[in-house]
Amino acid sequence: MRNVDRMRAADQAILAEYAKDPAPTACVVLVAVKMPKNSRLYKAVDGSGGVAEYRSPRKHELPGWVVELFASKGKRVSRDGAEALVRAVGRDLRRLETEADKIIAYAGDASAIERADVEAMVAETAPVSVFDLLNAIGARECATALERLDDLLGSGEQLLGIHAMTVRHLRMLVSVKAMLDRGADRATIQREVGLQSWQASAAIEQAARFGAAELSRALRDAAELEGRLKSGQGDSRVLWEVWLAGLCRARV
Repeated sequence: MRNVDRMRAADQAILAEYAKDPAPTACVVLVAVKMPKNSRLYKAVDGSGGVAEYRSPRKHELPGWVVELFASKGKRVSRDGAEALVRAVGRDLRRLETEADKIIAYAGDASAIERADVEAMVAETAPVSVFDLLNAIGARECATALERLDDLLGSGEQLLGIHAMTVRHLRMLVSVKAMLDRGADRATIQREVGLQSWQASAAIEQAARFGAAELSRALRDAAELEGRLKSGQGDSRVLWEVWLAGLCRARV
């Protein structure tokens, strides 16, 4: 029986009574999205030892879930590899497991799977990610960034959402750049900005390609651009592409 949490209280009461003394030849499964633990039905089912909770991992828990998934299949995946898989695939648990099976088959007899193995396997099958666009921007590769933008828009992503993620990335680069200019080392930047080891390395490499004034100007221009996008002043995509080109343009 599905959606028992949506049933009327009177109907749940009937099930609660049944749960106290169910038919010995019957197998009844009650499925609910959310059921209060103090409800009569929950207590009745729990009293017979029949409650099982299947909670989807939160976003920050997904890499750990992937590590455990590989372990259950007899393989050891690095934390970096697990994070790379989550970034490429997203939060769909079924697809994560499917891709994990592909990676394990790709790895063959190897007991340990690294980030490079994950990236090599999912590169051809994973949908384009906004992080591909951000990496192209960080590399100041305008042509590649425009291609990734076209891919994202073609896959149904909204320009305002892409813009928000890009601004967030620029703010992170501003912080990293400021710390680099003060002589901070990678470990300090990683800790203060709240990045993983590989993220810190990539952020430092990207921030070094920009001047502090460039990044500050890019953020100011991004704020102005957001207002124009939301008010419908001109062709949104053209406006964003012009801003992107200016951001990626090589320094004189």
